[in-house]
Amino acid sequence: MSPASTRYKGKSGQWAFLAHRITGFLVFLFLLLHVVDVSLLRWPHTYDQVHRLYGNIVLRLFEVGLLFALVFHTLNGLRIVAVDVFPDAVANQRRLLQGVVALTLLAGIPGGVVIVWPFISGHFL
Repeated sequence: MSPASTRYKGKSGQWAFLAHRITGFLVFLFLLLHVVDVSLLRWPHTYDQVHRLYGNIVLRLFEVGLLFALVFHTLNGLRIVAVDVFPDAVANQRRLLQGVVALTLLAGIPGGVVIVWPFISGHFL
């Protein structure tokens, strides 16, 4: 057998594993930023400046990405628990992943619209 014939081809499980790790890391980075952000309460002027910065469209789009990361990471974590706890779920793991992606989109798109609504409606914060 050649080494290329034994290489894993990357099915949905591998992509779910990779996406779970990436979204977990992004959520961790957000939590670090949030701790720093909250610590700025000691300096109200700086805190207000930072929060004005959060209101711009670029950071709002990052918040939309964070929303998708949080929803996916949460739902995929529940999928992993289901696969670990319920033996029959292993056979349906691909369908469960499709459900995770669908629910992430169903929750993320309306949430993303709410986050960027000030820019859609023309009423900036």
